Amino acid sequence: LSETALALVWNVFQVLIVINVAWLLTRLFDSLFKEYLVPLTSKTETDLDDQLLPLFKRSVNIIIWTLAFIVALNNAGYNVGALIAGLGIGGIALAMAAKDTISNVFGGFTIFTDKPFKIGDRIIINDIEGNVREIGLRSTRVQKLDGRIVTVPNLMFTENPVENVSLEPSRKIVLNLGLTYDTDSVAMKKAMDILKDIAKKHEDLIKKDSLISFTSFGDFSLGILFIYYIKKRSNILETQSIMNLDILNQFNEAKLDFAFPTQTLYNIEQKIN
Repeated sequence: LSETALALVWNVFQVLIVINVAWLLTRLFDSLFKEYLVPLTSKTETDLDDQLLPLFKRSVNIIIWTLAFIVALNNAGYNVGALIAGLGIGGIALAMAAKDTISNVFGGFTIFTDKPFKIGDRIIINDIEGNVREIGLRSTRVQKLDGRIVTVPNLMFTENPVENVSLEPSRKIVLNLGLTYDTDSVAMKKAMDILKDIAKKHEDLIKKDSLISFTSFGDFSLGILFIYYIKKRSNILETQSIMNLDILNQFNEAKLDFAFPTQTLYNIEQKIN
């Protein structure tokens, strides 16, 4: 081979050696990561290390390949010092252009330090409601209730209020029950007593501090307000079904009629005649 071709082959050979070493280091790190770090963090009580572990793994791989790229260029005969200096100047312009990305990165650190939520929590931010599946350095993945995955930039969590549904001590349920206007005071008192008995009957599902009150004379109904709190460990939808079915059955047995919008029409001309 000519000297030019021989130099080219040698440079390619040097680059391939660096790539091979970098590949070996990343495979070795991945093996050590799975064998030692993952079992170690699974034994801890906090979830912070579980959230930082994927970020740590990704950062180490990026560092290895970045160093491999620099070494490969150096072995290939390029002036790495001038290249790094040029990258420093270009990095300033890049940082100005990527200010949103940097803001998202700082937002990610805010999530890791303040811990407004963790993986698996159900959150609400703006119009997005779902379970947190992954917390990254730049974005967070949320699985909505319909099963779709939404990637939310971490900057949103620093600029908008986040509601952590999983941290609620109990779920407040408000029922506005309307009875017909032919319901007398005795029947209204009976209706409220039935609700008190139902709340006491299901104390294994709801808390004791339920609220029951005759609150309104509506346009077409007499309003009863029933507020109860579902315990944290209870199934919310199933508990609501149990409570509603019990209310419906006992109200029907007591001949208490629920109201619905009605109109009464009077023939004024007939009265005048």
